[in-house]
Amino acid sequence: MVWLYVVAAVVVFLLLKELMRLPTVGKYGERYVFITGCDTGFGNLLAKRLDSLGFNVFAACFSERGADELRKVSSARLKTLSLDVTKPDSIVKARATVEKQLPSNKGLWAVVNNAGITGALGLSEWMTRQDYERCNSINLYGVIDVTRIFLPLVRKGQGRIVNVSSVIGRIAAAFAPYVVSKYGVEGFTDCLRREVLKQGVTVHLLEPGYFRTNMLNTDAMKTSFENSFKQTDPDVQRYYGKEFVRKVLPVFDKVACDVASPKTHLVVDAYTHAITAIFPRTRYLVGNDCKYYFRLLWNLPEWISDRILSANYEVPEGALSRR
Repeated sequence: MVWLYVVAAVVVFLLLKELMRLPTVGKYGERYVFITGCDTGFGNLLAKRLDSLGFNVFAACFSERGADELRKVSSARLKTLSLDVTKPDSIVKARATVEKQLPSNKGLWAVVNNAGITGALGLSEWMTRQDYERCNSINLYGVIDVTRIFLPLVRKGQGRIVNVSSVIGRIAAAFAPYVVSKYGVEGFTDCLRREVLKQGVTVHLLEPGYFRTNMLNTDAMKTSFENSFKQTDPDVQRYYGKEFVRKVLPVFDKVACDVASPKTHLVVDAYTHAITAIFPRTRYLVGNDCKYYFRLLWNLPEWISDRILSANYEVPEGALSRR
């Protein structure tokens, strides 16, 4: 009989835990949200979603074309501004623009660090320092600098920081530059969350799996992989061989078509919950691949997960010749 009480207690606890996630903060029309990377993808969809809910949205775009397209389908509440997250001066200018348009007694309810890129694709041995720097300049340093520069406005609004990492920030199942950047976002977000805990600011992290967005453009991914191979030393190219590259290229089609989910609204839903809920989650695992497959992998002993993840790796021609 005791086990029945234990099961009942667990069920009640889980039910209450989910029910407490339902209430929202309300008064959306009095709240201001700043979002990076709104040209396309999740940032664009989130800006439109929050605009439709009545929020005052500052949508930061890298290109004027992206800003123009977004303005055409949005209300007057949504304001676009130019932002290059790789340049601190651009971020400072964006903050000044936002601050000028905020009511004198208002801060920001949320800053959403959404801007990101896939970066160069290829094996670690093929990557240069510049490949890592370019990916980190947007995916990691962009998040750090935007947060640092905008945090006083969030603190004034007693609001929240919402960062996007990836399931790849939990387990290294992609190419190294992207993995390194997302592991960095995870560490930075954990540090920040604890530092501002007593300042009236909360910090939340999205960890999406694979979704069909512009970042999974198969032609662009294949070109990036081939270019990374071509930039290596001749000895490295001979070791791997052109056949190695040819065999890997179909993997990009498989990821984009068979693995990636078309349900991009799930990520926007998670973003929206992190912004609107009275009790938002600390972390949002988004997508069945990360909730089940990848979660299992990062809980397995590494000698097992390593073999699962490397099962489909091609063998370089140089390694074949030594067998």
